[in-house]
Amino acid sequence: MAKTMEDKIKQMLKEQGLSEMEEEVIRTLVPCLILHTEEQGAVPVGTSKFGGTPDLPSDWGYPLTMGKPLPFIAQYNLSELGKADAMHPLPDRGMLYFFAAVDDLLWGASSDQIHCEILYADVQPEALVPTPFPEDLPREVRFPERQIHFRLEQSLPNVENPSDMEEIWFDLMDQLYELEERDDGYHQAFGEPLSLTEDIFDICRRHTGKKSDEWVLLLQMDTEADDEEAEWGDLGMLYFCITQEDLLKGNFHEACLVVQK
Repeated sequence: MAKTMEDKIKQMLKEQGLSEMEEEVIRTLVPCLILHTEEQGAVPVGTSKFGGTPDLPSDWGYPLTMGKPLPFIAQYNLSELGKADAMHPLPDRGMLYFFAAVDDLLWGASSDQIHCEILYADVQPEALVPTPFPEDLPREVRFPERQIHFRLEQSLPNVENPSDMEEIWFDLMDQLYELEERDDGYHQAFGEPLSLTEDIFDICRRHTGKKSDEWVLLLQMDTEADDEEAEWGDLGMLYFCITQEDLLKGNFHEACLVVQK
């Protein structure tokens, strides 16, 4: 069984003779869901996954924007997600779908914020059908299928002003961040986004005009090193975010998608 972040921190502090800082460090941790991926044969219909074709309600058509089909990124089976995190803020059941107009991004668009659609369906898996891609969806944005497994974990917060920290804390945080390395990419839901450049939630505020301090990370999708078919810009990340208020109201159409590389 993989060690938790808390276990790794305790071990590292003990090895460095800093066990007295254990409680203070652990208090800073933020709950999140780690998304592990698994390549296998056909993923069962209604299962949480990246890529492949979406499993949609039978009375839905394939999502379009301005008459063009949107590339399919991921789907969550919320019952599966709830087994890993009973306190999550999403509905208890149903499916959540992530689509994004990433074709411009893949072909060189410079914007760090692109159009997306997050759709929710209150439906049981047996009512879903695999929905084929429209013929005019480019093959470059048809991504390989990987099943998602959720695991509750804790992550370190972003440090906004490291120059204001005591030197021991700065050095310690630098070492702690190395403990967060993950074997199959930094795929995540909730918690703090792993910003590669500018703070992700600050970008969302700028693009949406919503100044709320309460932003939620619905999906952070990394480029997997061995997956040349899903590179966001240049081995970057996608971040689907929403304000806490819009999430509680079910206003998924108000979500913001950011890309960083």
